[in-house]
Amino acid sequence: HSFPTRRSSDLKDIHAAGNHLVSLLNDLVDLSKIETGKLDLSFAKISLNELTQQCVGIIQPQASRARIVIRTSLAPALPDVVADERSLRQIVLNLLSNSIKFTAPGGQVIVSTACGESGEAVLRVRDTGSGMSERDVEVALEPFRQTATSGSWGSGGIGLALPLTKALAEANRAHFSLTSAPNAGTLIEVAFPATRIAAQ
Repeated sequence: HSFPTRRSSDLKDIHAAGNHLVSLLNDLVDLSKIETGKLDLSFAKISLNELTQQCVGIIQPQASRARIVIRTSLAPALPDVVADERSLRQIVLNLLSNSIKFTAPGGQVIVSTACGESGEAVLRVRDTGSGMSERDVEVALEPFRQTATSGSWGSGGIGLALPLTKALAEANRAHFSLTSAPNAGTLIEVAFPATRIAAQ
């Protein structure tokens, strides 16, 4: 009698694997387009706070399933940035999804925005995950590599999310930085310099 249940479970696995493959291929296409300067970017004035809030809403079910709390702290007077909306949304979703994937159940992902001292607008995603050594960070930012700690809580597989996110941030003229240490979580910052702040 367990056959139908087993079958639907197998179909779900196949469906998930198919979705993962499609998402991986899309990431690969975007990465190659960035590298060849062919990614079609359409720059406009965007509220980083609003977009971040929308992305948190989209990713909330994934966080709830993983029993992870997402906390937000958005700077009230954050100026709009000049960026490509589609790729900026992809950056925020990738960062949130990645943090959830490598954080243990009961952990937290803290999403914040801030105005920097030099007039830049900064997005920060910090997690209470397992963290990475300096070598792990180098590996995590190379396409098709996975660190030893990758997927401790989620699925492993080929790593494209961080290299793509970094490339997308740089294509939007933003600065991408990642700081991490074993057992101390990870902090990723995407900073839009003053030259990318929209005229008010």
